[in-house]
Amino acid sequence: MRSLGLDIGSRRIGVAISDPLGINASPLEVLQDVDTAALRSYVEEKALQGVDVVVVGLPLTLRGQEGEQARITREYTRIIQEIEGIRVVFWDERLSSAEAARRLREAGRSTRGRMIDAEAAAIILQAYLEYRGRERDGKERNGV
Repeated sequence: MRSLGLDIGSRRIGVAISDPLGINASPLEVLQDVDTAALRSYVEEKALQGVDVVVVGLPLTLRGQEGEQARITREYTRIIQEIEGIRVVFWDERLSSAEAARRLREAGRSTRGRMIDAEAAAIILQAYLEYRGRERDGKERNGV
């Protein structure tokens, strides 16, 4: 099954998707001016295409605390938590946009525009996939 990554901003949502094995994340697209009903419909469509986990970037403060923006993100995504067969995971997104800009510059690509949002979503999703892979490897070594 695949995982979807979301980097939710005030006007745009960066989207990334994993490969079928859940090893690598790739930027997919950027959604503009999406309300909660449209987000739900989008995730339901992706669920039909094999997505079972949605990793949502949670904007924590530099101290690791949840502030107003984290509360807004949780409220905004509440509707997708109701979709049967979809598990929502919140993941620390601190500095993901800065990392996305750095990667795009290193690749010789523009850091202007919307692509940075999809790249940030891929960074968030990749961090989750790597964590899940390490967790799975540990269980396999321990015979669980």
